[in-house]
Amino acid sequence: MAHNVFDLMIVGTGPAGLTAALYGRRMGLEVVVFGDTPGGNLVKIELVPNFPGFIGGVPGAQLGAMMFAQVQNEGALLPMARLEQLIQRDNNFLGITGTGEEYQASVAIVASGVVPNRLDVPNSDKKGIYYCAICDGPLFRNKDATLAVIGGGNMAAHEALFLAHFGKRIIMIHRGDCLRCEAALTKAIAGTGNIEVLLNAQVLSFGAHEQIDSVNVALTGQGNVNIPVNGVFLAIGWGADLGVIKLPVKTTLEGFLETDDKHQIYMTWKGLRHGPKEVMDRLYRGEIVDSGAYYFRTTPYFETSSEKYGWMNRICSIASGSLSANARTLDVFQVL
Repeated sequence: MAHNVFDLMIVGTGPAGLTAALYGRRMGLEVVVFGDTPGGNLVKIELVPNFPGFIGGVPGAQLGAMMFAQVQNEGALLPMARLEQLIQRDNNFLGITGTGEEYQASVAIVASGVVPNRLDVPNSDKKGIYYCAICDGPLFRNKDATLAVIGGGNMAAHEALFLAHFGKRIIMIHRGDCLRCEAALTKAIAGTGNIEVLLNAQVLSFGAHEQIDSVNVALTGQGNVNIPVNGVFLAIGWGADLGVIKLPVKTTLEGFLETDDKHQIYMTWKGLRHGPKEVMDRLYRGEIVDSGAYYFRTTPYFETSSEKYGWMNRICSIASGSLSANARTLDVFQVL
């Protein structure tokens, strides 16, 4: 194999990307995987309670590290570097790292995951807003802190339960009339004495000088209240992380890849032809998330395919059953 030339290039070291890499190697492909965090967003989860085979659950960071090690053991190259650009050159795909190093592959899968949504309200640019309880929660140890968790889904529930170990008072603020997290998490929250749940609550702004010190909330039928806090943890969903893709594809307002009523990707590049999207369950917000898989073909060679590259559809199908312990994952994006 020529230097930095591979059969399959994968962007993302989360469960989707690592699963694709595992099956790629087992099918005999030369695989390179880009990303600098084994397990991706799994590292943000204290405990994944519903992954098969782990009675009592498994720490997210541990599960991610195990997946990463398994892929290494199968012989994939994991340079622990982020890919900055994915472009096409001479009927192949070229990946460029932050240091300018170039990697070439006939096939690329982008499983770069998602990034947390931000709240567009006054003072949201001030210090004191956090997106990872495991990363930043320990900052409040032994400080009698009051911490706000904004959101009502599984991620918000996980954040609140973890922060309960460090904060004196944890306030979940959710705009809906009930929490959206699974029943087991709702029960755990109800049984944790220092967690309060504020429903039908819309965040209007943050109070701040240099750092956030309060949350201004509109309560349905009760008017506005100002809640003093020492920190705010946002868990209000996720957006697509497609910045690495320098290919002319259309996206939705939310930033995900746009499809038509036949679930085919919208293409704006004359040289690309599109195939079917395998629609799984994009609306489910639980621990295990099935995301869609997109197929692109660049040359007649890949359309007819050889036995070696014929395995790509199977790889993509496996990878599309990805795990996101936080929320919806980005659709696995395969270029053939």
